[in-house]
Amino acid sequence: MRVVADTSTVVSGLLWHGNPWQVLEAARGGILQLYTSAALLAEIAEVLQRPKFAQRLSAANVASHTLVMGYAAFAWLIEPAPDRTCYYCRPRR
Repeated sequence: MRVVADTSTVVSGLLWHGNPWQVLEAARGGILQLYTSAALLAEIAEVLQRPKFAQRLSAANVASHTLVMGYAAFAWLIEPAPDRTCYYCRPRR
């Protein structure tokens, strides 16, 4: 199964146990394939820098960039195709 997890799911899975964590564990175990993009990785990094996560990261004794790099190590990095249905995404003539 191929999955693209949104930022909220990834952050929750990296910081807490629960359903999002189980998705990440399934990817680590090869049960499913997680896909991500450079834009999603940047967004995850930005979200993890928010003050509301500082205490959780400190308690886990881990830096946010370490979590992002760990996630990137088991997710497949892809470049999304442009959305042809989006007016602003279409090539100009």
